[in-house]
Amino acid sequence: MMNNRFQLPKTIETHFLATNTEDPALFLSIFAEHAVVFDGGKEYHDKDAIKAWSDLNYFNVHLRLEVTNAVQNAEEIVVTAKCDGDYNKAGLPDPLYLDFHFMMDGDKVIRLYNVLSSNSRAIPLPQIIASYYHASDIYDADLLAGCFAEDAILADEGKEHYGPEAISGHILKENRGAKVMTEITDCAEKNGETVVTAIISGNFGGSPISLDFHFTLNNEKIKALNIVVST
Repeated sequence: MMNNRFQLPKTIETHFLATNTEDPALFLSIFAEHAVVFDGGKEYHDKDAIKAWSDLNYFNVHLRLEVTNAVQNAEEIVVTAKCDGDYNKAGLPDPLYLDFHFMMDGDKVIRLYNVLSSNSRAIPLPQIIASYYHASDIYDADLLAGCFAEDAILADEGKEHYGPEAISGHILKENRGAKVMTEITDCAEKNGETVVTAIISGNFGGSPISLDFHFTLNNEKIKALNIVVST
C-alpha cells in the first residue's frame, strides 16, 4: 500500500501503485525508452528488458510494497519500502526492506537501483548523511565523493584518508570486498558531531559488529568522518 505521509512525484507513486495492483502496463509506462534497472547485481537496459525483469521479479511473485520512508537529494529520490510476496525468502531479512533509488528525467524514470535498505528503521538523518549511506549502498563513487568537502578526512581502522576521491575509494573498496550490509540503529548529536550507530555485517572476522560513525558537517558537506567500534 502507499503511505500518504510521503509526497512522492506522481511517476514514483505509480511505481508502487502498479506493483500493488499488479498492472504491468502501468508499471512499464513510467520508464524512459532507454532506462536502466539495477537489481540483484544485474543490469536491465531498455523497456523490453525491464518488462521481462518486472514480470519475473514483481508480478509473477505478487510483490507487495509498503512505503516507510523517502529521501530526496540532488541526484535521486530514495524510497524505502517493506516488501512481501511469493518470492524465495531464504537468506533474506524478515521483514525485508529495500531502498528504491529513482533517477528522473522530467516525468520518466531513467535509472532505478534496488538494494537492501541500510535505514529500514527510517531513522531521521541529516540529508548529506542519508546521501552518504545511499551512495555506499549502491557503490556510486561519484555520488559518495560528492558528500565530502574538498579537505575532508576519514579515520578508519587506524588509518587516515584525505579528500573526496580517496575517501570514496576506500569506503567502496572495503564494502565491496566484505559484501558489507548496514543496518542503522541510532542517530544522535554529540559534542558538535552527528553520531550514527549501525550494525555492520559481511564477510569479515567478528561480523556482525556495531560501529559508530562520527560525522562532522560543514556547509552541507561532510568535513570529517571517524569510524569506531561502538562502546
